[in-house]
Amino acid sequence: MIFERYILRNYLGPFFFSIAVITFMFIMNFILRYIDLFLGKGVKFSIVLQAFTLSLAHMFALIIPMAVLPATLMTYGTLAGENEITGMRASGVSTYRMVLPGVVGAILVTAALVYFNNYVLPDSNHRLMNLLVDINRKQPTVELRENRFIDDLQGYTIYFAEKNDRTGDIADVQIFKHADRQQLPTTIVAHRGNLKFLEGQNILRVDLQDGEIHELPLAADRETYRRTSFQTYTLHIRDVDRSLQRSERDYRGDREMSERMMRDRIAEIRSEMAMGRQEMIREATGTMESTFGLLKPGERERRERIARAKARADSLAAIKSTEPPGGTEGGRGQRPTPRPRITARPSENARAAIPLAARSEYIARQRIETAINGNLSLEKQIRRYQVEIHKKYAIPFACVIFVLIGAPMAIRMGRSGMNMAIGLSILFFLVYYVCLIGGEKLADRGFTSPFLAMWAPNLVFGVFAIVLLRKAAREQSTWDFGWLRRPFRRHATPDSR
Repeated sequence: MIFERYILRNYLGPFFFSIAVITFMFIMNFILRYIDLFLGKGVKFSIVLQAFTLSLAHMFALIIPMAVLPATLMTYGTLAGENEITGMRASGVSTYRMVLPGVVGAILVTAALVYFNNYVLPDSNHRLMNLLVDINRKQPTVELRENRFIDDLQGYTIYFAEKNDRTGDIADVQIFKHADRQQLPTTIVAHRGNLKFLEGQNILRVDLQDGEIHELPLAADRETYRRTSFQTYTLHIRDVDRSLQRSERDYRGDREMSERMMRDRIAEIRSEMAMGRQEMIREATGTMESTFGLLKPGERERRERIARAKARADSLAAIKSTEPPGGTEGGRGQRPTPRPRITARPSENARAAIPLAARSEYIARQRIETAINGNLSLEKQIRRYQVEIHKKYAIPFACVIFVLIGAPMAIRMGRSGMNMAIGLSILFFLVYYVCLIGGEKLADRGFTSPFLAMWAPNLVFGVFAIVLLRKAAREQSTWDFGWLRRPFRRHATPDSR
């Protein structure tokens, strides 16, 4: 146990250092992604800090597996560079026992990440999404910028050429009031002004000086045009609420749900699909029975009688609707209303049931196609949930794979090959991440199963890790792949002489 504790203790420093470096990179990405949103909406620093804290959850779900590989390379590379690996081998310690502490630590980290992904990450993502939705709905700050048209205020568009941020004074002001049906379109221009926000009343107060008010005519009154000059004029723009209104969304996306939630949702979707299939079967069965019923002479004659009776009733109703209320003769001084000529009557031999049957078949086919498309959409939702379920386990298990890859590489290369090993580790993780994202897209579109899409990178890298580990245990060259050329070598034939 002393030997295992020693290796695990050497792991701690490189592991936390790798986490710090990768976290810094993720933080920079977070700032670049949301800085425009936070500045444009005038969000307080406490809200920004809250959003950043909530976003750390989904960051760490990727940061920790990423930190395992460079930590493994640094730990075993340092041991190899200081000849401790050689001393361990001289003492009879095998390579497999050297790698075992790292694998055990990776298994513990994997278990912690699985718990984190199922019980902490969904709620954190849900709260972060609620906060971002509330920030997006928040009205922008009234710290308006100069030389641009501001149309974020309800009912008004404001423009000014100059602004003093300290005093709120503005110059060359133009304010356009949006007209409705009962008010005239209004334009206000002024040489000077001042902006002041009344915090308690959610009102933007605009004090203008030396200006004019121009009211354009309505469409019904083109002869009216009004121009009013003023020395001072005060405009109150109401409902300018700069506070963040918090709300709670009941809906949860796939990344805001735990495994149990997603499995319950999959069961609900499958029950909906079963009900849809039963409805399709009833629709198709009823249509087939109705169609094949026409093959029976008695049933066909009955439907033809019903269709002829309905056609005669419709014709009589059309004739009665054209007669005047007082009969066929008009009143005194009025001409009688002529009856419309009936140009066509349904024939006794007309088979009206056949078009009706064809129309019912068309309607049934449309309903069945709609139900099939709905089931395809539900199947896509199921695949998306299954991908997220497997992702909660596949990404944490990558910690074990990265230890199995990094340990033999570092043991064979030592400190001399650390630069190349770290470069290869970055390449490995990029390839792993691309395979993960590509597999997710393929699974969502139904080209492969969700299990294979999420676990294929682990399987491929796992085979590669086993090969590296065996080479390191046998003290073979890490990059010697001559065994691949062995089946293609020419076998020399002995000389007959």
